Amino acid sequence: MKKYFYFILSIAVFSGMCSCEKEFLQKPSTTGTTTIQTVFSTTVNANNAIAAAYRASLIQGLPYSGLDHGTMNSLAGELSWGYNWHETYKIVTNGENATSLMEDNYDANYSAIRQDYLVYENIGNVSDMDASTKSEVKGEMLGLIAYRYMGMFIRYGGVPIVTKSLSPSDNLKIPRASLQQTEDTIISLCNQAAALLPNSWPSQWKGRLTKGAALAIKARTLMFAARPLFNSSTPYISLGDRDSLICFMSNEPQRWQDAITACQAVIKWANANGYEIINTGGGGNTPDKNAFVDYATATSTPDNPEVLLAYKWDDPQYDWSYTVGYAKYFNISTYWNALGGDGYDMDNYGMETNFLSYYYTAQGTNQTWPGIGNSNALPATDYFQKMSNMEPRFLADNMPHSVNPLNNPGDQGWAAVNADRGVNQNGSAGKGDCVSVKYYYQAGSRVWFEFPLFRMPEFYLDLAEAYNEVGNIAQSLENLNIVHNRAGLPSITATNQDSLRKAIHREWRIEFYNENQGYFLVKHWKDPNIGNGEIGGPRREFQFTTNGGNPELPADLLTYYDQVVFNAYWSPKMFLDPFPQSEVNKGTIIQNPGY
Repeated sequence: MKKYFYFILSIAVFSGMCSCEKEFLQKPSTTGTTTIQTVFSTTVNANNAIAAAYRASLIQGLPYSGLDHGTMNSLAGELSWGYNWHETYKIVTNGENATSLMEDNYDANYSAIRQDYLVYENIGNVSDMDASTKSEVKGEMLGLIAYRYMGMFIRYGGVPIVTKSLSPSDNLKIPRASLQQTEDTIISLCNQAAALLPNSWPSQWKGRLTKGAALAIKARTLMFAARPLFNSSTPYISLGDRDSLICFMSNEPQRWQDAITACQAVIKWANANGYEIINTGGGGNTPDKNAFVDYATATSTPDNPEVLLAYKWDDPQYDWSYTVGYAKYFNISTYWNALGGDGYDMDNYGMETNFLSYYYTAQGTNQTWPGIGNSNALPATDYFQKMSNMEPRFLADNMPHSVNPLNNPGDQGWAAVNADRGVNQNGSAGKGDCVSVKYYYQAGSRVWFEFPLFRMPEFYLDLAEAYNEVGNIAQSLENLNIVHNRAGLPSITATNQDSLRKAIHREWRIEFYNENQGYFLVKHWKDPNIGNGEIGGPRREFQFTTNGGNPELPADLLTYYDQVVFNAYWSPKMFLDPFPQSEVNKGTIIQNPGY
């Protein structure tokens, strides 16, 4: 297996001491206790610390980096809630709180930032590293710091800003910066990083930050700054004289223009450096006839030209550690269990009908699904026919119940009879309407995958959204249809701003299903249905009747209908995450409202 920039190293640094636990890349193992001076004495040793910085900084949002079980896509209303001991189940049922239920590991943010600063501050001491490489490494660390602050900006609003690796003798009581100060910090870090980073790396270093990655972090930050949650004269809940921590205190159209400029810069850089939306069978407002393969390749094939940055864990071995164990919440194949994995944890993460309704048919129309209750039941043959006529993205990402997935045809490890999780019956919840197989197109027995952190469609949908908000409908449609046509679908033609906004939001949800985007997008859009089926409110899943046989066999499914299976929790306080109460109790951090 060709090794790229793999992240399975864990490194802890405190008070100048460093201990290397696990290897990634092509680095010899180290043993014993080493000092900061020895870590940064040679390139080989310094690469350990660089790798640790990547692992710590880019893992945010993945299972075991915050949520102890499950994925954020359950919180977003895309997938069901998991088992009752999973944190997804508990948050979906009761919401986040400041003591025990949080989707993010707040402390890990500053551990990662400290690791990044340690590398930034000490890389100059490496004796056998040339000045150009040292400069690039500094750019990497600034980019990683920006990435982590971006994640906190989206989740919390204004946060404490740390500008160096702190030691016990420093003043550690750092209050929250305003939302504007936090945004300004991220943009400054991105600009500095972009000036230092290369456009590409040699093949053995694929996966490291490029100038394009820094531009992407900047663009995403500016898009979230422009959206309604922050770009407002009044906050979602008042913090009194601290409102500037959670909104900009003004609604400025210029924020959309700034986002447009940043997204255009990403696309311009990508076009010049070999990155693109993969479209081999369309273009010019025509549907991509190769949409299934193109989209599946873009989301599944490691190191493909659509992905600007990914979390790269490429290891064939099962591992319980949170660093790599996250793959189990995405891989339903029997290959995971064959490595000793606990595949049963995926049993109750089927797709919700609420989310299924976003998808188009292959013709670009809305699908008609059965109504709620057994009185609206339709034959199972209707289910199979309609599922087979769904758009290519759905077919690439999902396995309908008792139907072999198209992403690994003929592979018994992925066959429905072996990999399906069963069906809901009699009002039960969890199995959903289908099961996700995203990230594993033509993967076969490979259980690892590279989680995409930035894919090129994001920036076209950013432009579609931003242009629509400033009233440039033509440019909005042009960028929206670049993504929509690649999905094999005919162009969207809406010209009403509200209708177009709904179409853009729908495209976001479909294109980035199961990619940790939806939960934050819906909140920052302040979606009017956020408490009525989007995040909170009634969640629906198909129920099946069977002949008593094997529900993984098509012949044994008789009828199906829709059903409300649980009500998810929503409160306006959840527009932003809570800070841990342990931090608030120190008397420096102001808690977000409602917690």
